[in-house]
Amino acid sequence: MPSAFGHALFAVSLTPFRPYKGNLLSTLLLSMACATIPDLDVLGFNFGIRYADMLGHRGFSHSILFAILMGVFVYFFFYKEEHSKTEDLISISWYFFICTVSHGLFDAMTTGGLGVGFFIPFSGERYFFSYRPIPVSPLNMQSFFTSYGWSILKEELLFIGILSFFVAVSGYFWRRLFFKET
Repeated sequence: MPSAFGHALFAVSLTPFRPYKGNLLSTLLLSMACATIPDLDVLGFNFGIRYADMLGHRGFSHSILFAILMGVFVYFFFYKEEHSKTEDLISISWYFFICTVSHGLFDAMTTGGLGVGFFIPFSGERYFFSYRPIPVSPLNMQSFFTSYGWSILKEELLFIGILSFFVAVSGYFWRRLFFKET
C-alpha cells in the first residue's frame, strides 16, 4: 500500500474539484480522511481477522461499495443541512467516493500484498493493475523512520506527488473556468 501520506496528498489535490463553494478546510480534512480510512482494516489483525479475509487488509474497506457508502455517509453527516437538493447528494457523494476509491486504486498499483478486493462483497477476488510503480509501504510507523522507509516514501511521493500536482493544477483551472465563485 502507499503510505497514509501518499493517499492524503492525492486527496488534497482533488479539493479544487469539490462541487460546492467554500468549506476548504473541512473539505481538505474530510478528503484526507476518506482517502486514508480504508487502511483502518489493519486493526482487524488484532481481532483475528486474516489479511485474505473479506474484512481483512485491502478487503471490503478498499471496495467500490465501501467507497460509495463512504461518499453517501459524508454527505449525510456533514453536508445535508447546507446542501439539501438531490443534485447535491449526488455530486457531493460522488466527490467523496472519488477520494475514497482512490485508495484502492493506488493500492492496486503497489508491488506487494494480495491485491485489492474491489468487488467485495460480491466477489472475493483481489486485483492488481499491470502497471505497479509504487513500492509497498510498511504497515507499522516505526519502519518509516529507517533508511528503507525513507526510500519507499521518496519513490511513492515521486509518483503520487507528480500525479497530485497535475490533478491540483487541472482542478485549479477547471474551478476558475467552470465554477465561478462569488
